[in-house]
Amino acid sequence: MDSSWMLNLTTSRSRVCGKKSERAMSNALAHRTGAAVLVGGYLLAREDREGKSTHAPLTGSILAAICTNIPDVLEPASHPHHRQFFHSLAFAGLVGYGMYKTYEWNPEADFDKFIRFCLLTAGAGILIHLAMDSGTPRSLPLFGKS
Repeated sequence: MDSSWMLNLTTSRSRVCGKKSERAMSNALAHRTGAAVLVGGYLLAREDREGKSTHAPLTGSILAAICTNIPDVLEPASHPHHRQFFHSLAFAGLVGYGMYKTYEWNPEADFDKFIRFCLLTAGAGILIHLAMDSGTPRSLPLFGKS
């Protein structure tokens, strides 16, 4: 799949050696927008199929937009070579496994159902961030840079 259209949308400017240069790197706004649209859209479609109308699509899109930048909070994007463990395929696998175990959990209490919703939504936001970063020229390392 050609992801050049995504790179063109997320091209940011930076100063390298005093000169402006362009680099293709997903920025925080692109991550937030992508996570909000994808998670909110999924939740809205699911509610439409089930004939429900709740606050979940709005809440989910806001939560995903907030949580999508967790990898950049843990490893600030101060330069193009910032991708370490929290921007790796190994971390994506751990998040995915955590989401799988959370998905299998069937809580009965309303508060526990809310916690499950929040964990799944936060995990989706993080995976969307990593998926967007994987489409850049630097992609994602397997375990992080040594």
